[in-house]
Amino acid sequence: MTKSHSVVKMLFLMSLFLILHSVGARAQEVGGYGFLKIPVSPRAAALGGTLVSVVEPEASLADQNPALLCPEMINEISVSYINYVSDVNLGYASYTGKFLTEGAWQGAVRYVDYGSFAGYDEDGVFSGNFTAKDIAISGSIGYPINDRWNVGGTVRGIITNYESYSAFALGVDVGINYYNEAVGRSLSLVATNLGGQIKRLDERYQKLPTQIAVGWTEEFEHLPICLSLTAHDLLDWDRKFIKHISIGVEWIINENLFFGGGYNFDNFSVGGGFKYRSWNFQCAYARYNSLDGSLNLGLSYKFGRR
Repeated sequence: MTKSHSVVKMLFLMSLFLILHSVGARAQEVGGYGFLKIPVSPRAAALGGTLVSVVEPEASLADQNPALLCPEMINEISVSYINYVSDVNLGYASYTGKFLTEGAWQGAVRYVDYGSFAGYDEDGVFSGNFTAKDIAISGSIGYPINDRWNVGGTVRGIITNYESYSAFALGVDVGINYYNEAVGRSLSLVATNLGGQIKRLDERYQKLPTQIAVGWTEEFEHLPICLSLTAHDLLDWDRKFIKHISIGVEWIINENLFFGGGYNFDNFSVGGGFKYRSWNFQCAYARYNSLDGSLNLGLSYKFGRR
């Protein structure tokens, strides 16, 4: 057995073990670290927020499913900015390179700044302003099992800094993708944020938002339409069924221009993007909360493309 096939076998077995373990034991429940669920890809934001099965050569799509990493993303730098609400801003950057013979690796950083706050002591005396920030640094690998099956994994370190308090957590994502290019069909299964806190912020233990998602994407041979359906947050069955479904529809005008819209339980989103040579610009607008809408801007550059 070659070195590359040994790596593929290891990733595949690890993916199955972690996904089945999270379904059976449900060791983590949704709690803190909600910023990890905000889509950094404008395409994902435009198509309902949770998008794990769209196969496109866009590196930021692998943030929600590392099994989507592919050689077509190699040598791509991707950045995005999200004005979430009020003074809360989120930034993201990634670089994708070649892994072994047919796979891809990706290094990424996600950063959220919650703004400046006024601090007071126990007597109500002003003690100065302070800030609150979260940062997540991740490394991912995606590799094909054969012509249609890909597996992927992500290891993510999460650092929290709130005033003089700090915390550290470690999370893992694992995913599997099936893509039949001949008929334009993609299916994915992904488990995200498996893990927990290593260092607590204070006496309280915050759990990572561990979840499972299943995605289906269908391209239509005689129509410039691509439909995506995603069942997400599948570990939270105390909620209504409709809250687990995201729907996204893309109008693909040509290989360089698309528009799309999505629906995710009372949240409508829209967006689009265009490519020019080595550049890819995308934007999306969505409402993730009842206070305000969020603008997601993304830009990527691929070295070596003409």
